[in-house]
Amino acid sequence: MNRKHRICAITATRAEYGLLSGVFREIQRDEECEFQLIATGTHLEESFGATYRDIEREGFEISRRIPIFQGDADKEVLQTMSVALSRIGEALTELKPDMVILLGDRYELLPIASACVVLKIPIAHISGGEITEGAYDEYIRHAVTKLSYIHFTSTEAYRRRVIQLGESPDRVFNVGDLGVENVQNLSRLSKRELESDLGIDIGDRLLQVTFHPVTLDGDSERQFRHLLDALEERPEYQIVFTRPNADSGSSVLNRMIDEFQTRHASRVHVYASLGYKRFLSLLSYCVAIVGNSSSGIVEAPSLGIGTINIGNRQRGRISSDSVIHCEPTKLQILAALDKAGSAEFRQLARQTRNPYESNGTSKEILRLIKATLNEFSGMYKKFYDLRSDRLESKERER
Repeated sequence: MNRKHRICAITATRAEYGLLSGVFREIQRDEECEFQLIATGTHLEESFGATYRDIEREGFEISRRIPIFQGDADKEVLQTMSVALSRIGEALTELKPDMVILLGDRYELLPIASACVVLKIPIAHISGGEITEGAYDEYIRHAVTKLSYIHFTSTEAYRRRVIQLGESPDRVFNVGDLGVENVQNLSRLSKRELESDLGIDIGDRLLQVTFHPVTLDGDSERQFRHLLDALEERPEYQIVFTRPNADSGSSVLNRMIDEFQTRHASRVHVYASLGYKRFLSLLSYCVAIVGNSSSGIVEAPSLGIGTINIGNRQRGRISSDSVIHCEPTKLQILAALDKAGSAEFRQLARQTRNPYESNGTSKEILRLIKATLNEFSGMYKKFYDLRSDRLESKERER
């Protein structure tokens, strides 16, 4: 090898960064790699916690800070995507990476992935093949899969789905979920440390609430109102809200959170971003996580706590027995809260098996990226046709 592999990761949100940080560390300390990092999106927005500072505090040098966020109305989301295509495309032209790492299904990824294809930069996509029927993330995830060169899925079922989309099996790898790896490697903060850091009393009746816009239904406000009405009727709980993603309609949800906190200041606490270490540590002391975040599906089972998953935003994801799925109505949410708080269910949650667990996910991702780059000879991809494969198999059997 004449020079180091230039591997560029692009992150636009707090959640995405929290999942990717382990991969960043592996690349950063690998002597055969040069790590490039682009921070964009809500990382650079004060109203979302300016979380680029968390990235720098954890020892990562940001190669480019690229502001793209234009707002959360539908038209502003489109403007964000337009700005991302031109500005991040320009940065990639300057950085000249050998591969770009993208995770998930955020709308920012679609223009970024498109820029990579035009610039002939192969993409390593993490968390493809998953299903989230209630959000337009569902469309974007599968589109980014088709724009990507190599794929890392979190379960075998998701690996098969990526192959079903026509991706070659020898470029699709089930490596487990990075969020679960974070839980496995977590040096958990104590209750006392968290209480001092956050200025709250955790106690033993705490709920962590994260509710993101339901971007396909256009029904987020009504659903969230039902959740707040249910929480109003359970005054025994302390509540920690983390603010929603910068999706269409998030500003309405934020106003509703602020109004709810004003009415219940003694027991409601709101944070733009906790950072993944504080978030996971706090989650481990909760009765349950409530809302429609993927954290309730993926990370929470490995912490032994229950999840109340509301509505269809996460519908289609594989989930464990510790996840209570309920419709976005006050009565169903109240019933789910009572079930999650019962001794029997809390015992079940402590013993549940998480289908997303694996070992050494970050190390395996980097190993496979390096192997791919060592053999890379161009962007050409052949569509892998499952139907043709089956027909050929039947012909051989004859």
